[in-house]
Amino acid sequence: MKKIYIVLFVLITVACSNQSAYDLPIKEYPQSFHQEISKLPKDIQVKIKVPTEFPFDVEFFRFSTTPEEKNIVYTSVIYEPVDHELSNKVNLSFTTYYSDKVDSSKSYESIKLNNGEVAILKKNEEELKVLEWADNDGDVQELAVMFKDTEITNADLKMMADSLTSVK
Repeated sequence: MKKIYIVLFVLITVACSNQSAYDLPIKEYPQSFHQEISKLPKDIQVKIKVPTEFPFDVEFFRFSTTPEEKNIVYTSVIYEPVDHELSNKVNLSFTTYYSDKVDSSKSYESIKLNNGEVAILKKNEEELKVLEWADNDGDVQELAVMFKDTEITNADLKMMADSLTSVK
């Protein structure tokens, strides 16, 4: 009887817990995403990173890159909220620019990431937040979230930025 109560307690606790982060592991990205990545030059493939933790449940929506394959300037991944109510309220994209041109952090609020890199909050508006930083390779990472009738915090941006994982 005690075992039944313990099992019920665990199930109720898990079911009622307030999940603050949702995972989207790279292995769950669609095959089409991995095929697009494999078409890129090897030096770009090894640099591509994507967030794997989000403040709400998302799915991969679209991957895009520079039209000219010989000179890749950027790669971008767009996500779609799974919750259809949120899909009209949130647009989320993660873009890498293969250059080292980050705006000066002096005029922006900065956020220190877990890996020691300092990101700047380039836009912090009522319905738009843009976090930007240069990684160890000198490539510029940009996380942009457009939202309405919902709240996206700087902590949410930091969580997604801290969860970046290499695709290859």
